[in-house]
Amino acid sequence: MMPSRPGHRNRWGSSKPAAPGLRRGAGIGTRPHGRAVLSGFLLWILCLGCGGGQRQTELSRGIHYTAVAEGEVWFRNSSIQIRFDRELYCGVFFRQDGRLLALSHNPPDPTLAKPSHFISVEGKEILDFYVDYRNIGLSEVRGRFGPGKRLKITGHGETEDGVLIEKTMVVEYYEAYPDTAIIWAVYRNLDLERPLRITRITNQFYRMDASLTDPRAPRHALQCFQLDQPVHGEASLPLLDIDFTRTVTTATPGFARVAFWNRVMGMTVASRPPESGVLAIPVGTARDRRVEVSFHYDVDRILQPEEELVCPKGFVMVYAGDYRSGLAREIAMMGGER
Repeated sequence: MMPSRPGHRNRWGSSKPAAPGLRRGAGIGTRPHGRAVLSGFLLWILCLGCGGGQRQTELSRGIHYTAVAEGEVWFRNSSIQIRFDRELYCGVFFRQDGRLLALSHNPPDPTLAKPSHFISVEGKEILDFYVDYRNIGLSEVRGRFGPGKRLKITGHGETEDGVLIEKTMVVEYYEAYPDTAIIWAVYRNLDLERPLRITRITNQFYRMDASLTDPRAPRHALQCFQLDQPVHGEASLPLLDIDFTRTVTTATPGFARVAFWNRVMGMTVASRPPESGVLAIPVGTARDRRVEVSFHYDVDRILQPEEELVCPKGFVMVYAGDYRSGLAREIAMMGGER
């Protein structure tokens, strides 16, 4: 049985996922003139191997994943659980005392919903990548964090002029750190002739909602720790205001982080800056009063046919308590390095 998330409702506003051609966002099947051949090709990719219904792989110490053909993919550890929908939009959950809690939420309004990782091509955001259910791979990893498992999920999207792009989300869980996920994205230009000009890379985009765990609280009623500094609204200390907005930048090596918490749980998201350039970290309350956070940087990167781009790694952590709980866990995991 697939666990339900608090206040479960997908971002199309119904209990059923929308057909690929109905979503009002960037990506495949969203433009009236369409591309029948390309859409047919991608639907063929998605349908191959989808007759198996639900597929589950159990691993040691509770790390496992579950995939439902043309539906959700869950990657579970004992504390953190991550769910991808069929367009690679991401949800993060905290399992505590038998309950599945969440601070992050993708809303029914498709003009606000975005995946956790995406790119902009010639200034246009490419959001929707339809999962290739044949290309969900699980492998063992062992390194500085000890033994763990790596999940790879591949999806396909396209630009407005029909250049096909492959996106692979990579998530690592470790047995010693059941509350933390290492996460990053890899993009490949699938076009055999045309290059791809990437102008922005966005990692770790999440929409935070305090009311998911505390129904009496306003959606924006969260405390926040942004780039090693507590931040809050002018009139709502220590919480964020309905009109809160703040952007900080960094080029310092190591993880840059933002933590959110309320009386029920906390969640820290982090990303490394690019090898060269400045990482921008905006935090702000959106028009639906949920709080948005992301890590992005501008580039001018030409991706040649069949060329691959590996984005900087980040992590997501869930916990009980305030930002200090997450920071202590991060320091322990990194061996004192930050």
